[in-house]
Amino acid sequence: MPPAAARPAAHPSTSLAAIGAMLLSCVFFALMALSVGAAQQRDPSLDTAVASLYRAATNLVCVLCIGRFDLRALRGDGRRALWTRGLWGSASLLSYFAALSHLPIGEGAFLNATSAVWVAGLAPLVLKERTPPEVWIAVVGAIVGVGLLVEPRGGDGLGRALGLASGAFAALAYLSVRQAAATNGPLTVVFYFTGIATVICAAWAALSGAPWPTDPHLIGLLVAAGVCATLGQLLMTRAYQLGRAAPVAAAGAFGPLLTAALGAASLGQLPDARGLVGMGVLLLTSTLLPFLGELRARRAGV
Repeated sequence: MPPAAARPAAHPSTSLAAIGAMLLSCVFFALMALSVGAAQQRDPSLDTAVASLYRAATNLVCVLCIGRFDLRALRGDGRRALWTRGLWGSASLLSYFAALSHLPIGEGAFLNATSAVWVAGLAPLVLKERTPPEVWIAVVGAIVGVGLLVEPRGGDGLGRALGLASGAFAALAYLSVRQAAATNGPLTVVFYFTGIATVICAAWAALSGAPWPTDPHLIGLLVAAGVCATLGQLLMTRAYQLGRAAPVAAAGAFGPLLTAALGAASLGQLPDARGLVGMGVLLLTSTLLPFLGELRARRAGV
């Protein structure tokens, strides 16, 4: 078997390791959403830009500590995809946190997870990757699950629009991750995202004149969100390095399922019966099928 370094970096095969890294990433992102949801319950007036800044700045400090403040190494090769990943990621972060201020965290997370649909559709065009049939089944299942989860009860249209926008921005960021990660490590990719996001969020918070939180418990929740985001971001970046974009994104739909469960258990945000069915559909199509596709590929010797 050839060494790992001998495999073409631009066309890595999907592996169980990639999907496993994405699933573990989902755990940390769900904990991030729970922290933000708890912070917003504690202070409903919490500004989106301020909350996003705490998340991004904490994330940046963690990355600098992990990288031992070696800016020369963290800069990587400076390719364009690193900068576009940071810009699209910042837009997704701000719109997602804004959505969470209007919606239950589970619903916001499921709307953000529509990124899988965008990734699957754009991967053949942007990355020249073929999307396998089982992944399209997972994507269709994800759409059905989201439709069942989001109750036709009216509600906050702006929040849902922000959630969907965060999914579209996230998809563009994820595709940039694949391009940037071909010649840069996960820490470099996350460094660019957190650095750019910190600057953008700080500028927005300063211009908006939003009040800064002074409650230690509230600040602790926002810092915890940043720490969880750091771990989730590194694992997500690693997942996209190891596997093809569309299957990895489909496995990522486990995140909203877990987020909704945490919201119900910790914040009292309970879905109805249709929502529970939607969660089951998402669990089956978006988590099980990518594993089945990987096993089939292994048996075929791909």
